[in-house]
Amino acid sequence: MASDAMTGLERLIEIQAICDLKARRDHAVDQKDWDLYAALHSDDYVAMSIGPDPIKGGRAAADRLAVQLAGVTTVHHCHTPVITFQDRDHATGVWAMEDNLFWKRGGEKQWLRGFGFYHERYVREGDGQWRFTYRRLERTHAETSPGAAALACDTSGENAQVG
Repeated sequence: MASDAMTGLERLIEIQAICDLKARRDHAVDQKDWDLYAALHSDDYVAMSIGPDPIKGGRAAADRLAVQLAGVTTVHHCHTPVITFQDRDHATGVWAMEDNLFWKRGGEKQWLRGFGFYHERYVREGDGQWRFTYRRLERTHAETSPGAAALACDTSGENAQVG
């Protein structure tokens, strides 16, 4: 059924469901709840934000993040979503984001403060729940401690060291 067949109320309800999905994802990362994180993603989910190569599957993405973020305190803020429906069960979203990461290396405090956009795709699966099918992080600016520049993934070109 075409997206224009959704009523305004239906569209608002589904937008809120996707916003709740996004909030649960951010909370799962910050609380290191990797089982919840995996459950929020489809089996064919593709992550383009956890390293140089795509990662396929919610469980694989959760497992990679568990290793990458071990010993790292994270704080994610996502806001001002632009959500577009392709039909009743498929949508895309772009979210403005800020992430803050804090850890120690060699006894010294390290940090990263990033800004940018998450580009995502969602599907409503057979159980009626929305899940992520794709995510790509586009950092437009990052500020880091001297030992953290390799984690910045800053695509703005403002910082010389981009990992």
